[in-house]
Amino acid sequence: MRGFRLWLASAIAVTALVIGGHALHAWYAKRNAVWLPSPAGAYLTARYAEVNGDIEKAAVYYAAALAADPDNTLLLRRTFTFAAIDGDLASAAVYARRLEALEPLPSLAQLLLVTDAVRDGHLRQAERRLGHMARQGINAFIVPIALAWVRYGEGDPEGAFATLEMMDTNGSFKALGQLHRALIEEAMGDREGAQRSYDRFLALADQPLQLRGLQLAAGFLAHNGQKTRALDLARAYAERFPDSLLLDNALRDIDGPRATPASNAREGLAELFYGAASFLAYDDYQGASLFNRMALYLRPDFPLSELLMGQLLLDQGRFEQADDFFRKVRRSEKSLALLAGLEEVKSLRERQRVDDAVTALRKIISRYPGRVLPRLELADTLRVEGRFEESAKAYTDAIGLIRRPSERHWVIYFGRGVCLERTGHWEAAEADFVHALELKPDQPLVLNYLGYSWVDRGVRLREARTLIERAVALRPKDGAIIDSLGWAHFRLGEYDQAVKVLEWAVREQPNDPTINDHLGDAYWMVGRTREAVFQWNRALALSADDDLSRTLRAKIAWGLTPSGEPASEPARDPGQEQGNEPVPPAERNTLNGHTEP
Repeated sequence: MRGFRLWLASAIAVTALVIGGHALHAWYAKRNAVWLPSPAGAYLTARYAEVNGDIEKAAVYYAAALAADPDNTLLLRRTFTFAAIDGDLASAAVYARRLEALEPLPSLAQLLLVTDAVRDGHLRQAERRLGHMARQGINAFIVPIALAWVRYGEGDPEGAFATLEMMDTNGSFKALGQLHRALIEEAMGDREGAQRSYDRFLALADQPLQLRGLQLAAGFLAHNGQKTRALDLARAYAERFPDSLLLDNALRDIDGPRATPASNAREGLAELFYGAASFLAYDDYQGASLFNRMALYLRPDFPLSELLMGQLLLDQGRFEQADDFFRKVRRSEKSLALLAGLEEVKSLRERQRVDDAVTALRKIISRYPGRVLPRLELADTLRVEGRFEESAKAYTDAIGLIRRPSERHWVIYFGRGVCLERTGHWEAAEADFVHALELKPDQPLVLNYLGYSWVDRGVRLREARTLIERAVALRPKDGAIIDSLGWAHFRLGEYDQAVKVLEWAVREQPNDPTINDHLGDAYWMVGRTREAVFQWNRALALSADDDLSRTLRAKIAWGLTPSGEPASEPARDPGQEQGNEPVPPAERNTLNGHTEP
Protein backbone atom coordinates (compact mmCIF):
# COMPACT_ATOMS: atom_id res chain seq x y z
CA MET A 1 0.00 0.00 0.00
CA ARG A 2 2.86 2.36 0.85
CA GLY A 3 4.35 1.66 -2.61
CA PHE A 4 1.11 2.60 -4.30
CA ARG A 5 0.89 5.84 -2.31
CA LEU A 6 4.43 6.72 -3.35
CA TRP A 7 3.57 6.00 -6.97
CA LEU A 8 0.39 8.08 -6.75
CA ALA A 9 2.25 10.96 -5.13
CA SER A 10 4.95 10.87 -7.80
CA ALA A 11 2.32 10.61 -10.54
CA ILE A 12 0.57 13.70 -9.20
CA ALA A 13 3.86 15.55 -8.96
CA VAL A 14 4.84 14.67 -12.51
CA THR A 15 1.41 15.60 -13.80
CA ALA A 16 1.58 18.92 -11.97
CA LEU A 17 4.85 19.73 -13.69
CA VAL A 18 3.47 18.64 -17.04
CA ILE A 19 0.07 20.31 -17.19
CA GLY A 20 0.19 22.95 -14.50
CA GLY A 21 -1.70 23.55 -11.28
CA HIS A 22 -5.05 24.63 -12.70
CA ALA A 23 -5.21 21.79 -15.19
CA LEU A 24 -4.05 19.34 -12.53
CA HIS A 25 -6.85 20.44 -10.23
CA ALA A 26 -9.37 19.74 -13.00
CA TRP A 27 -7.61 16.47 -13.83
CA TYR A 28 -7.72 15.24 -10.24
CA ALA A 29 -11.17 16.60 -9.41
CA LYS A 30 -12.65 14.69 -12.32
CA ARG A 31 -11.50 11.48 -10.75
CA ASN A 32 -13.85 11.95 -7.79
CA ALA A 33 -11.43 10.06 -5.56
CA VAL A 34 -11.52 7.00 -7.83
CA TRP A 35 -9.00 4.30 -7.07
CA LEU A 36 -5.95 4.62 -9.31
CA PRO A 37 -4.34 1.29 -10.16
CA SER A 38 -0.73 0.63 -11.09
CA PRO A 39 0.51 2.23 -14.33
CA ALA A 40 -0.11 -1.02 -16.22
CA GLY A 41 -3.50 -1.32 -14.58
CA ALA A 42 -4.31 2.27 -15.50
CA TYR A 43 -3.48 1.56 -19.14
CA LEU A 44 -5.57 -1.61 -19.20
CA THR A 45 -8.46 0.22 -17.55
CA ALA A 46 -8.16 3.01 -20.13
CA ARG A 47 -8.14 0.52 -23.01
CA TYR A 48 -11.18 -1.25 -21.60
CA ALA A 49 -12.98 2.08 -21.24
CA GLU A 50 -12.03 3.04 -24.81
CA VAL A 51 -13.32 -0.22 -26.26
CA ASN A 52 -16.59 0.23 -24.37
CA GLY A 53 -17.04 3.84 -25.42
CA ASP A 54 -16.50 5.33 -21.95
CA ILE A 55 -14.71 8.48 -23.08
CA GLU A 56 -14.46 10.15 -19.68
CA LYS A 57 -12.98 7.11 -17.95
CA ALA A 58 -10.57 6.54 -20.85
CA ALA A 59 -9.36 10.14 -20.52
CA VAL A 60 -8.89 9.71 -16.77
CA TYR A 61 -6.90 6.50 -16.91
CA TYR A 62 -4.78 7.33 -19.93
CA ALA A 63 -3.69 10.45 -18.06
CA ALA A 64 -2.90 8.32 -15.00
CA ALA A 65 -0.83 5.90 -17.07
CA LEU A 66 0.98 8.75 -18.82
CA ALA A 67 1.92 10.34 -15.50
CA ALA A 68 4.07 7.29 -14.75
CA ASP A 69 5.62 7.17 -18.24
CA PRO A 70 5.69 10.78 -19.50
CA ASP A 71 7.63 10.18 -22.75
CA ASN A 72 5.61 7.24 -23.99
CA THR A 73 4.39 8.40 -27.40
CA LEU A 74 1.58 5.85 -27.56
CA LEU A 75 0.23 7.10 -24.24
CA LEU A 76 0.68 10.71 -25.30
CA ARG A 77 -1.35 10.12 -28.46
CA ARG A 78 -4.16 8.37 -26.62
CA THR A 79 -4.17 10.86 -23.73
CA PHE A 80 -4.28 13.77 -26.17
CA THR A 81 -7.13 12.21 -28.14
CA PHE A 82 -9.36 11.44 -25.18
CA ALA A 83 -8.66 14.69 -23.35
CA ALA A 84 -9.74 16.52 -26.50
CA ILE A 85 -12.84 14.40 -27.09
CA ASP A 86 -13.77 14.83 -23.44
CA GLY A 87 -13.60 18.61 -23.84
CA ASP A 88 -10.37 19.36 -21.95
CA LEU A 89 -8.72 21.11 -24.87
CA ALA A 90 -6.29 23.12 -22.75
CA SER A 91 -4.71 19.92 -21.42
CA ALA A 92 -4.95 18.30 -24.86
CA ALA A 93 -2.90 21.16 -26.31
CA VAL A 94 -0.20 20.57 -23.68
CA TYR A 95 -0.09 16.87 -24.57
CA ALA A 96 0.11 17.73 -28.29
CA ARG A 97 3.11 20.01 -27.74
CA ARG A 98 4.88 17.32 -25.73
CA LEU A 99 4.15 14.77 -28.43
CA GLU A 100 5.46 17.13 -31.12
CA ALA A 101 8.84 17.17 -29.39
CA LEU A 102 9.03 13.39 -29.81
CA GLU A 103 7.44 12.64 -33.20
CA PRO A 104 5.49 14.26 -36.06
CA LEU A 105 1.99 15.20 -35.00
CA PRO A 106 -1.18 13.71 -36.52
CA SER A 107 -3.27 16.27 -38.35
CA LEU A 108 -5.95 16.63 -35.67
CA ALA A 109 -3.30 17.42 -33.07
CA GLN A 110 -1.87 20.01 -35.47
CA LEU A 111 -5.30 21.54 -35.89
CA LEU A 112 -5.81 21.65 -32.15
CA LEU A 113 -2.58 23.63 -31.78
CA VAL A 114 -3.78 25.93 -34.56
CA THR A 115 -7.04 26.34 -32.64
CA ASP A 116 -5.17 27.05 -29.42
CA ALA A 117 -3.01 29.66 -31.14
CA VAL A 118 -5.99 31.40 -32.78
CA ARG A 119 -7.88 31.40 -29.49
CA ASP A 120 -4.94 33.13 -27.82
CA GLY A 121 -4.52 35.61 -30.69
CA HIS A 122 -1.26 34.11 -31.98
CA LEU A 123 -2.29 34.22 -35.64
CA ARG A 124 1.23 34.25 -37.09
CA GLN A 125 2.01 31.04 -35.22
CA ALA A 126 -1.22 29.49 -36.50
CA GLU A 127 -0.38 30.55 -40.07
CA ARG A 128 3.07 28.95 -39.92
CA ARG A 129 1.65 25.70 -38.64
CA LEU A 130 -1.11 25.59 -41.27
CA GLY A 131 1.43 26.32 -43.99
CA HIS A 132 3.27 23.09 -43.21
CA MET A 133 0.22 20.82 -42.98
CA ALA A 134 -0.60 18.26 -45.66
CA ARG A 135 -3.82 18.87 -47.57
CA GLN A 136 -5.19 15.35 -47.86
CA GLY A 137 -8.57 13.87 -47.00
CA ILE A 138 -10.70 16.27 -45.03
CA ASN A 139 -7.72 18.62 -44.73
CA ALA A 140 -8.04 19.33 -48.45
CA PHE A 141 -10.63 21.92 -47.45
CA ILE A 142 -9.99 22.37 -43.71
CA VAL A 143 -6.41 23.65 -44.08
CA PRO A 144 -6.91 26.25 -46.85
CA ILE A 145 -10.12 27.62 -45.36
CA ALA A 146 -8.54 27.85 -41.90
CA LEU A 147 -5.51 29.55 -43.44
CA ALA A 148 -7.79 32.02 -45.23
CA TRP A 149 -9.48 32.99 -41.96
CA VAL A 150 -6.13 33.37 -40.21
CA ARG A 151 -4.85 35.63 -42.99
CA TYR A 152 -8.03 37.67 -42.82
CA GLY A 153 -7.50 37.98 -39.08
CA GLU A 154 -3.98 39.26 -39.75
CA GLY A 155 -5.40 42.02 -41.92
CA ASP A 156 -4.67 40.35 -45.26
CA PRO A 157 -8.03 39.72 -46.96
CA GLU A 158 -6.41 39.50 -50.41
CA GLY A 159 -4.12 36.77 -49.12
CA ALA A 160 -7.19 35.04 -47.70
CA PHE A 161 -9.00 35.16 -51.05
CA ALA A 162 -5.92 33.96 -52.94
CA THR A 163 -5.73 30.97 -50.60
CA LEU A 164 -9.36 30.08 -51.27
CA GLU A 165 -8.92 30.40 -55.04
CA MET A 166 -6.11 27.84 -54.90
CA MET A 167 -8.37 25.17 -53.42
CA ASP A 168 -8.89 21.92 -55.29
CA THR A 169 -11.21 22.22 -58.26
CA ASN A 170 -13.48 19.55 -56.75
CA GLY A 171 -16.95 21.07 -56.97
CA SER A 172 -17.94 20.50 -53.34
CA PHE A 173 -14.68 21.92 -51.99
CA LYS A 174 -14.86 24.84 -54.39
CA ALA A 175 -18.40 25.58 -53.22
CA LEU A 176 -17.27 25.52 -49.60
CA GLY A 177 -14.44 27.90 -50.44
CA GLN A 178 -16.94 30.32 -51.98
CA LEU A 179 -19.16 30.07 -48.92
CA HIS A 180 -16.31 31.04 -46.61
CA ARG A 181 -15.21 33.78 -48.99
CA ALA A 182 -18.74 35.18 -48.70
CA LEU A 183 -18.51 35.02 -44.90
CA ILE A 184 -15.19 36.88 -44.93
CA GLU A 185 -16.65 39.52 -47.25
CA GLU A 186 -19.63 39.90 -44.92
CA ALA A 187 -17.22 40.37 -42.02
CA MET A 188 -15.48 43.09 -44.06
CA GLY A 189 -18.80 44.79 -44.80
CA ASP A 190 -18.42 44.12 -48.55
CA ARG A 191 -22.02 43.32 -49.48
CA GLU A 192 -21.44 43.31 -53.22
CA GLY A 193 -18.54 40.91 -52.90
CA ALA A 194 -20.52 38.70 -50.54
CA GLN A 195 -23.43 38.67 -53.01
CA ARG A 196 -21.16 37.47 -55.82
CA SER A 197 -19.61 34.80 -53.61
CA TYR A 198 -22.97 33.53 -52.35
CA ASP A 199 -24.18 33.37 -55.95
CA ARG A 200 -21.13 31.29 -56.92
CA PHE A 201 -21.66 29.09 -53.87
CA LEU A 202 -25.29 28.46 -54.82
CA ALA A 203 -24.27 27.65 -58.39
CA LEU A 204 -21.59 25.17 -57.30
CA ALA A 205 -23.23 23.51 -54.30
CA ASP A 206 -25.15 20.27 -54.51
CA GLN A 207 -28.90 20.74 -54.36
CA PRO A 208 -30.76 20.79 -52.11
CA LEU A 209 -28.29 22.67 -49.97
CA GLN A 210 -26.95 21.33 -46.74
CA LEU A 211 -28.81 23.12 -43.99
CA ARG A 212 -26.04 25.36 -42.65
CA GLY A 213 -25.15 26.52 -46.15
CA LEU A 214 -28.83 27.23 -46.75
CA GLN A 215 -29.09 29.19 -43.52
CA LEU A 216 -26.06 31.35 -44.27
CA ALA A 217 -26.92 32.04 -47.92
CA ALA A 218 -30.67 32.50 -47.44
CA GLY A 219 -30.14 34.73 -44.43
CA PHE A 220 -27.89 37.02 -46.44
CA LEU A 221 -30.26 37.10 -49.41
CA ALA A 222 -33.30 37.86 -47.24
CA HIS A 223 -31.58 40.84 -45.67
CA ASN A 224 -30.31 42.17 -48.97
CA GLY A 225 -33.54 42.57 -50.91
CA GLN A 226 -33.99 38.96 -52.07
CA LYS A 227 -36.37 37.44 -49.55
CA THR A 228 -38.40 35.60 -52.19
CA ARG A 229 -35.27 33.87 -53.43
CA ALA A 230 -34.33 33.01 -49.85
CA LEU A 231 -37.74 31.47 -49.20
CA ASP A 232 -37.48 29.47 -52.43
CA LEU A 233 -34.25 27.93 -51.13
CA ALA A 234 -35.96 27.08 -47.85
CA ARG A 235 -38.95 25.54 -49.65
CA ALA A 236 -36.67 23.36 -51.77
CA TYR A 237 -35.03 22.08 -48.62
CA ALA A 238 -38.37 21.52 -46.90
CA GLU A 239 -39.61 19.44 -49.83
CA ARG A 240 -36.60 17.14 -49.49
CA PHE A 241 -36.49 17.11 -45.68
CA PRO A 242 -40.02 18.03 -44.59
CA ASP A 243 -39.61 17.06 -40.94
CA SER A 244 -36.35 18.89 -40.29
CA LEU A 245 -36.69 20.96 -37.14
CA LEU A 246 -33.35 22.63 -37.89
CA LEU A 247 -35.16 24.46 -40.66
CA ASP A 248 -36.72 26.59 -37.91
CA ASN A 249 -33.26 27.96 -37.20
CA ALA A 250 -32.72 28.81 -40.87
CA LEU A 251 -36.10 30.51 -41.14
CA ARG A 252 -35.21 32.62 -38.12
CA ASP A 253 -32.37 34.17 -40.13
CA ILE A 254 -34.72 34.78 -43.04
CA ASP A 255 -37.60 36.31 -41.10
CA GLY A 256 -35.83 37.91 -38.15
CA PRO A 257 -32.75 40.00 -37.42
CA ARG A 258 -29.44 38.54 -38.57
CA ALA A 259 -26.05 39.13 -37.02
CA THR A 260 -22.83 38.76 -39.00
CA PRO A 261 -22.26 34.98 -38.95
CA ALA A 262 -18.49 35.20 -38.39
CA SER A 263 -16.80 38.50 -37.67
CA ASN A 264 -13.22 37.37 -36.98
CA ALA A 265 -10.79 34.48 -37.35
CA ARG A 266 -11.97 32.74 -34.18
CA GLU A 267 -15.59 32.70 -35.29
CA GLY A 268 -14.63 31.76 -38.85
CA LEU A 269 -12.68 28.72 -37.69
CA ALA A 270 -15.52 27.78 -35.35
CA GLU A 271 -17.89 27.85 -38.34
CA LEU A 272 -15.48 25.71 -40.34
CA PHE A 273 -14.98 23.17 -37.57
CA TYR A 274 -18.72 22.92 -36.88
CA GLY A 275 -19.26 22.15 -40.56
CA ALA A 276 -16.58 19.44 -40.44
CA ALA A 277 -18.13 17.94 -37.30
CA SER A 278 -21.56 17.83 -38.94
CA PHE A 279 -20.03 16.11 -41.96
CA LEU A 280 -18.35 13.44 -39.80
CA ALA A 281 -21.12 12.97 -37.23
CA TYR A 282 -22.75 9.94 -38.85
CA ASP A 283 -19.73 7.66 -39.11
CA ASP A 284 -16.79 9.09 -37.15
CA TYR A 285 -17.68 9.92 -33.56
CA GLN A 286 -14.12 10.74 -32.51
CA GLY A 287 -13.43 13.02 -35.47
CA ALA A 288 -16.80 14.75 -35.14
CA SER A 289 -16.29 15.25 -31.41
CA LEU A 290 -12.80 16.70 -31.83
CA PHE A 291 -13.87 19.17 -34.49
CA ASN A 292 -16.96 20.19 -32.55
CA ARG A 293 -14.99 20.60 -29.32
CA MET A 294 -12.59 22.87 -31.20
CA ALA A 295 -15.52 24.90 -32.52
CA LEU A 296 -16.82 25.42 -28.98
CA TYR A 297 -13.30 26.14 -27.69
CA LEU A 298 -13.17 29.07 -30.11
CA ARG A 299 -16.82 30.11 -29.77
CA PRO A 300 -18.39 28.89 -26.51
CA ASP A 301 -21.83 30.37 -27.29
CA PHE A 302 -22.58 28.62 -30.58
CA PRO A 303 -26.04 27.01 -30.25
CA LEU A 304 -25.81 24.78 -33.34
CA SER A 305 -22.48 23.41 -32.17
CA GLU A 306 -23.83 22.94 -28.64
CA LEU A 307 -26.80 21.02 -30.02
CA LEU A 308 -24.52 18.77 -32.06
CA MET A 309 -22.31 18.19 -29.02
CA GLY A 310 -25.34 17.08 -27.06
CA GLN A 311 -26.35 14.69 -29.84
CA LEU A 312 -22.85 13.21 -30.03
CA LEU A 313 -22.76 12.70 -26.27
CA LEU A 314 -26.23 11.17 -26.33
CA ASP A 315 -25.12 8.68 -28.97
CA GLN A 316 -22.32 7.64 -26.61
CA GLY A 317 -24.68 7.16 -23.67
CA ARG A 318 -23.30 10.17 -21.76
CA PHE A 319 -26.77 11.32 -20.85
CA GLU A 320 -26.15 13.90 -18.13
CA GLN A 321 -23.51 15.74 -20.18
CA ALA A 322 -25.78 15.63 -23.22
CA ASP A 323 -28.70 17.02 -21.23
CA ASP A 324 -26.55 19.94 -20.07
CA PHE A 325 -26.02 20.98 -23.69
CA PHE A 326 -29.68 20.47 -24.63
CA ARG A 327 -30.87 22.57 -21.69
CA LYS A 328 -28.46 25.36 -22.58
CA VAL A 329 -29.64 25.39 -26.20
CA ARG A 330 -33.30 25.25 -25.19
CA ARG A 331 -32.88 28.28 -22.95
CA SER A 332 -30.65 30.36 -25.22
CA GLU A 333 -31.94 29.80 -28.76
CA LYS A 334 -35.69 29.88 -29.30
CA SER A 335 -35.51 28.53 -32.86
CA LEU A 336 -33.75 25.38 -31.62
CA ALA A 337 -35.75 24.94 -28.41
CA LEU A 338 -38.20 22.38 -29.83
CA LEU A 339 -35.46 20.18 -31.25
CA ALA A 340 -33.39 20.43 -28.06
CA GLY A 341 -36.44 19.50 -26.00
CA LEU A 342 -37.11 16.42 -28.14
CA GLU A 343 -33.47 15.39 -27.76
CA GLU A 344 -33.91 15.59 -23.98
CA VAL A 345 -36.92 13.29 -24.35
CA LYS A 346 -34.78 10.85 -26.33
CA SER A 347 -32.25 10.92 -23.50
CA LEU A 348 -34.97 10.03 -21.01
CA ARG A 349 -36.22 7.16 -23.17
CA GLU A 350 -32.71 5.77 -23.56
CA ARG A 351 -32.51 5.57 -19.76
CA GLN A 352 -35.92 3.83 -19.56
CA ARG A 353 -37.44 6.88 -17.85
CA VAL A 354 -40.57 6.53 -19.94
CA ASP A 355 -43.01 8.27 -17.59
CA ASP A 356 -40.68 11.28 -17.43
CA ALA A 357 -40.40 11.23 -21.22
CA VAL A 358 -44.19 11.18 -21.60
CA THR A 359 -44.56 14.06 -19.13
CA ALA A 360 -41.92 16.06 -20.99
CA LEU A 361 -43.61 15.40 -24.33
CA ARG A 362 -46.99 16.54 -23.03
CA LYS A 363 -45.36 19.80 -21.88
CA ILE A 364 -43.74 20.26 -25.29
CA ILE A 365 -47.10 19.66 -27.00
CA SER A 366 -48.71 22.32 -24.83
CA ARG A 367 -45.99 24.78 -25.89
CA TYR A 368 -46.16 23.81 -29.58
CA PRO A 369 -49.81 22.78 -30.13
CA GLY A 370 -49.63 23.14 -33.90
CA ARG A 371 -46.57 20.92 -34.44
CA VAL A 372 -47.02 17.34 -35.61
CA LEU A 373 -43.68 15.87 -34.56
CA PRO A 374 -44.06 16.11 -30.76
CA ARG A 375 -47.41 14.29 -31.00
CA LEU A 376 -45.80 11.59 -33.13
CA GLU A 377 -42.99 11.22 -30.61
CA LEU A 378 -45.60 10.82 -27.87
CA ALA A 379 -47.55 8.28 -29.92
CA ASP A 380 -44.43 6.25 -30.72
CA THR A 381 -43.26 6.31 -27.10
CA LEU A 382 -46.62 5.08 -25.83
CA ARG A 383 -46.87 2.40 -28.54
CA VAL A 384 -43.44 0.96 -27.72
CA GLU A 385 -44.53 0.74 -24.07
CA GLY A 386 -47.70 -1.15 -25.00
CA ARG A 387 -49.99 1.74 -24.03
CA PHE A 388 -51.95 1.27 -27.23
CA GLU A 389 -55.15 3.19 -26.46
CA GLU A 390 -53.23 6.32 -25.41
CA SER A 391 -50.94 5.90 -28.40
CA ALA A 392 -53.83 5.64 -30.86
CA LYS A 393 -55.27 8.89 -29.50
CA ALA A 394 -51.91 10.64 -29.90
CA TYR A 395 -51.66 9.40 -33.50
CA THR A 396 -55.19 10.66 -34.14
CA ASP A 397 -54.26 14.08 -32.73
CA ALA A 398 -51.22 14.18 -35.03
CA ILE A 399 -53.28 13.17 -38.07
CA GLY A 400 -55.70 15.98 -37.27
CA LEU A 401 -52.88 18.48 -37.88
CA ILE A 402 -51.97 17.11 -41.31
CA ARG A 403 -53.73 19.04 -44.07
CA ARG A 404 -52.85 16.83 -47.03
CA PRO A 405 -51.45 13.39 -46.21
CA SER A 406 -48.53 12.46 -48.46
CA GLU A 407 -46.23 9.47 -48.92
CA ARG A 408 -44.13 10.28 -45.85
CA HIS A 409 -47.20 10.06 -43.60
CA TRP A 410 -47.68 6.32 -44.18
CA VAL A 411 -45.89 5.61 -40.91
CA ILE A 412 -48.47 7.55 -38.89
CA TYR A 413 -51.41 5.56 -40.24
CA PHE A 414 -49.42 2.36 -39.87
CA GLY A 415 -48.58 3.16 -36.24
CA ARG A 416 -52.19 3.96 -35.41
CA GLY A 417 -53.31 0.83 -37.22
CA VAL A 418 -51.03 -1.31 -35.05
CA CYS A 419 -52.47 0.28 -31.90
CA LEU A 420 -56.06 -0.18 -33.07
CA GLU A 421 -55.40 -3.80 -34.01
CA ARG A 422 -53.85 -4.49 -30.60
CA THR A 423 -56.89 -3.03 -28.83
CA GLY A 424 -59.41 -5.08 -30.80
CA HIS A 425 -60.58 -2.45 -33.29
CA TRP A 426 -59.79 -4.49 -36.37
CA GLU A 427 -61.97 -2.73 -38.93
CA ALA A 428 -60.50 0.67 -38.07
CA ALA A 429 -56.99 -0.82 -38.02
CA GLU A 430 -57.52 -2.43 -41.42
CA ALA A 431 -58.64 0.92 -42.86
CA ASP A 432 -55.44 2.54 -41.57
CA PHE A 433 -53.24 -0.19 -43.06
CA VAL A 434 -54.99 0.16 -46.41
CA HIS A 435 -54.57 3.95 -46.27
CA ALA A 436 -50.88 3.55 -45.42
CA LEU A 437 -50.48 1.37 -48.51
CA GLU A 438 -52.30 3.92 -50.64
CA LEU A 439 -49.75 6.50 -49.51
CA LYS A 440 -46.75 4.18 -50.00
CA PRO A 441 -47.72 1.11 -52.04
CA ASP A 442 -44.35 -0.65 -51.81
CA GLN A 443 -43.78 -0.33 -48.07
CA PRO A 444 -42.74 -3.85 -46.98
CA LEU A 445 -43.69 -3.42 -43.31
CA VAL A 446 -47.25 -2.47 -44.18
CA LEU A 447 -47.56 -5.13 -46.88
CA ASN A 448 -46.41 -7.75 -44.40
CA TYR A 449 -48.46 -6.55 -41.42
CA LEU A 450 -51.71 -6.29 -43.35
CA GLY A 451 -51.12 -9.55 -45.20
CA TYR A 452 -50.22 -11.44 -42.03
CA SER A 453 -53.23 -9.97 -40.21
CA TRP A 454 -55.52 -11.32 -42.93
CA VAL A 455 -53.78 -14.70 -42.78
CA ASP A 456 -54.08 -14.82 -39.00
CA ARG A 457 -57.81 -14.13 -39.28
CA GLY A 458 -58.28 -16.63 -42.08
CA VAL A 459 -59.67 -14.02 -44.47
CA ARG A 460 -58.66 -12.86 -47.96
CA LEU A 461 -55.90 -15.48 -47.90
CA ARG A 462 -54.89 -15.36 -51.55
CA GLU A 463 -54.82 -11.56 -51.54
CA ALA A 464 -52.82 -11.71 -48.32
CA ARG A 465 -50.31 -14.07 -49.92
CA THR A 466 -49.90 -11.66 -52.83
CA LEU A 467 -49.19 -8.75 -50.46
CA ILE A 468 -46.65 -10.77 -48.52
CA GLU A 469 -44.95 -11.99 -51.72
CA ARG A 470 -44.44 -8.33 -52.63
CA ALA A 471 -42.98 -7.67 -49.18
CA VAL A 472 -40.60 -10.64 -49.50
CA ALA A 473 -39.43 -9.38 -52.90
CA LEU A 474 -38.58 -6.05 -51.25
CA ARG A 475 -36.95 -7.61 -48.14
CA PRO A 476 -35.63 -11.04 -49.20
CA LYS A 477 -33.40 -11.41 -46.12
CA ASP A 478 -36.05 -10.54 -43.54
CA GLY A 479 -36.92 -13.76 -41.71
CA ALA A 480 -40.09 -12.36 -40.16
CA ILE A 481 -41.56 -11.39 -43.53
CA ILE A 482 -40.55 -14.71 -45.10
CA ASP A 483 -42.27 -16.42 -42.15
CA SER A 484 -45.47 -14.55 -42.99
CA LEU A 485 -45.36 -15.96 -46.52
CA GLY A 486 -44.80 -19.47 -45.20
CA TRP A 487 -47.71 -19.08 -42.82
CA ALA A 488 -49.92 -17.89 -45.67
CA HIS A 489 -49.10 -21.09 -47.56
CA PHE A 490 -49.88 -23.06 -44.38
CA ARG A 491 -53.29 -21.44 -43.92
CA LEU A 492 -54.09 -22.09 -47.58
CA GLY A 493 -53.33 -25.77 -47.05
CA GLU A 494 -50.19 -25.62 -49.22
CA TYR A 495 -48.12 -27.50 -46.67
CA ASP A 496 -45.23 -28.65 -48.88
CA GLN A 497 -44.64 -25.07 -50.03
CA ALA A 498 -45.04 -23.85 -46.45
CA VAL A 499 -42.20 -26.17 -45.36
CA LYS A 500 -39.85 -24.81 -48.04
CA VAL A 501 -40.58 -21.18 -47.24
CA LEU A 502 -40.47 -21.62 -43.45
CA GLU A 503 -37.14 -23.46 -43.66
CA TRP A 504 -35.88 -20.41 -45.58
CA ALA A 505 -37.25 -18.13 -42.84
CA VAL A 506 -35.49 -20.14 -40.11
CA ARG A 507 -32.21 -19.93 -42.01
CA GLU A 508 -32.51 -16.15 -42.08
CA GLN A 509 -33.69 -15.79 -38.46
CA PRO A 510 -32.86 -19.00 -36.58
CA ASN A 511 -33.56 -17.78 -33.04
CA ASP A 512 -37.10 -16.52 -33.50
CA PRO A 513 -39.56 -18.69 -31.51
CA THR A 514 -42.56 -17.91 -33.71
CA ILE A 515 -40.78 -18.91 -36.91
CA ASN A 516 -39.59 -22.17 -35.34
CA ASP A 517 -43.13 -22.82 -34.08
CA HIS A 518 -44.57 -22.30 -37.55
CA LEU A 519 -41.99 -24.60 -39.11
CA GLY A 520 -42.93 -27.26 -36.56
CA ASP A 521 -46.58 -26.93 -37.58
CA ALA A 522 -45.70 -27.32 -41.25
CA TYR A 523 -43.54 -30.37 -40.55
CA TRP A 524 -46.41 -31.97 -38.63
CA MET A 525 -48.87 -31.45 -41.46
CA VAL A 526 -46.60 -33.19 -43.99
CA GLY A 527 -46.04 -36.13 -41.66
CA ARG A 528 -42.55 -35.17 -40.42
CA THR A 529 -43.73 -35.38 -36.83
CA ARG A 530 -40.44 -35.96 -35.05
CA GLU A 531 -38.93 -32.91 -36.77
CA ALA A 532 -42.08 -31.01 -35.81
CA VAL A 533 -41.62 -31.83 -32.13
CA PHE A 534 -37.95 -30.88 -32.37
CA GLN A 535 -38.89 -27.44 -33.78
CA TRP A 536 -41.55 -26.91 -31.11
CA ASN A 537 -39.03 -27.76 -28.40
CA ARG A 538 -36.59 -25.32 -29.95
CA ALA A 539 -39.29 -22.64 -30.06
CA LEU A 540 -40.12 -23.38 -26.40
CA ALA A 541 -36.47 -22.93 -25.42
CA LEU A 542 -36.42 -19.57 -27.21
CA SER A 543 -39.84 -18.31 -26.08
CA ALA A 544 -40.29 -15.65 -23.44
CA ASP A 545 -44.06 -15.44 -24.03
CA ASP A 546 -46.24 -17.38 -21.57
CA ASP A 547 -49.14 -17.86 -24.00
CA LEU A 548 -46.87 -19.15 -26.76
CA SER A 549 -45.09 -21.44 -24.31
CA ARG A 550 -48.40 -23.00 -23.18
CA THR A 551 -49.42 -23.60 -26.78
CA LEU A 552 -46.05 -25.15 -27.57
CA ARG A 553 -46.29 -27.55 -24.61
CA ALA A 554 -49.71 -28.68 -25.82
CA LYS A 555 -48.36 -29.28 -29.30
CA ILE A 556 -45.38 -31.21 -27.96
CA ALA A 557 -47.76 -33.41 -25.96
CA TRP A 558 -50.59 -33.89 -28.47
CA GLY A 559 -49.58 -32.51 -31.86
CA LEU A 560 -52.04 -30.86 -34.24
CA THR A 561 -55.52 -31.73 -35.42
CA PRO A 562 -56.08 -32.56 -39.10
CA SER A 563 -57.06 -28.92 -39.63
CA GLY A 564 -53.72 -27.73 -38.24
CA GLU A 565 -54.94 -26.52 -34.83
CA PRO A 566 -53.30 -27.54 -31.51
CA ALA A 567 -54.88 -30.79 -30.29
CA SER A 568 -56.29 -31.25 -26.79
CA GLU A 569 -55.83 -35.04 -26.87
CA PRO A 570 -53.54 -37.42 -28.76
CA ALA A 571 -53.74 -36.30 -32.38
CA ARG A 572 -53.87 -38.48 -35.42
CA ASP A 573 -50.51 -38.32 -37.19
CA PRO A 574 -51.04 -36.90 -40.70
CA GLY A 575 -48.78 -39.67 -41.98
CA GLN A 576 -50.95 -42.43 -40.46
CA GLU A 577 -53.34 -42.39 -43.40
CA GLN A 578 -50.39 -43.44 -45.56
CA GLY A 579 -49.77 -46.51 -43.41
CA ASN A 580 -47.33 -44.92 -40.95
CA GLU A 581 -47.59 -45.30 -37.21
CA PRO A 582 -48.26 -42.13 -35.20
CA VAL A 583 -45.56 -40.83 -32.88
CA PRO A 584 -46.63 -41.80 -29.34
CA PRO A 585 -47.04 -38.84 -26.95
CA ALA A 586 -44.51 -40.33 -24.52
CA GLU A 587 -41.91 -40.62 -27.25
CA ARG A 588 -42.62 -37.09 -28.43
CA ASN A 589 -42.08 -35.83 -24.91
CA THR A 590 -38.58 -37.30 -24.73
CA LEU A 591 -37.52 -34.53 -27.10
CA ASN A 592 -38.51 -32.00 -24.47
CA GLY A 593 -35.71 -33.43 -22.35
CA HIS A 594 -33.33 -32.97 -25.31
CA THR A 595 -32.84 -36.75 -25.79
CA GLU A 596 -32.98 -38.51 -29.13
CA PRO A 597 -36.03 -40.81 -29.64
